[in-house]
Amino acid sequence: MFEKAKRKSTSDIVYHEIRRKIVEWYFEPLEHLSEEQLVEQFAVSRTPLRQALYRLELEGLVIKASNGRIHVTDITLKHAKEIYCAREILEGTLAREASIRITQLELQQLNDKIHLMKLAASEQRIMDVVKYGTEFHDLIHHLSENETMMRFLEQIYHHINRYRRIGGKFNRYYDPNRPIREHEEIYKAFLTGNDDLVESVMREHIRNSYTTALLAIESYVPE
Repeated sequence: MFEKAKRKSTSDIVYHEIRRKIVEWYFEPLEHLSEEQLVEQFAVSRTPLRQALYRLELEGLVIKASNGRIHVTDITLKHAKEIYCAREILEGTLAREASIRITQLELQQLNDKIHLMKLAASEQRIMDVVKYGTEFHDLIHHLSENETMMRFLEQIYHHINRYRRIGGKFNRYYDPNRPIREHEEIYKAFLTGNDDLVESVMREHIRNSYTTALLAIESYVPE
């Protein structure tokens, strides 16, 4: 892994890999991240590992206890509400601005992502449904060309992706076809060229995603 990414520092590589494992639930909420085990796993010294962990702490993905032990940040209903409120405002605005600039080629790219979601759902590859849905959103963000709002969104994006995955992982009633239908509605809104409609449909989709996350959190968090 490290030989293929010589342009990145060792700390960068470790940071990105630990972050990926947190977002994708290989490391679960409140799990203790042992420095000894991580040093062995990544074959690195403690200095770059600690630099990586410090960055993750600044992003709120890990927390450092008073005894110095590092744990993955917990998931809570309060945190989910805060994240999704911010996400709704940011993504609604980005979708509106993307609708002004979108071309026929880019509309086709959005539609292609929906087809990939459908294929994944038909094969019960739930995490791939989430993956292609994320790529659908990423394309819209870049189409907006609103660098400032994208930077704001980037600050919470890994938390968003963490909650995105919880629906398919812990909500036993999760229906992968529901987000597909919602992405189709977003796509259809783009076809109309109506900026207000695009923003409204995107906001509704985010609110529905929040509800899905809440159901999953309630299934995951011990009473």
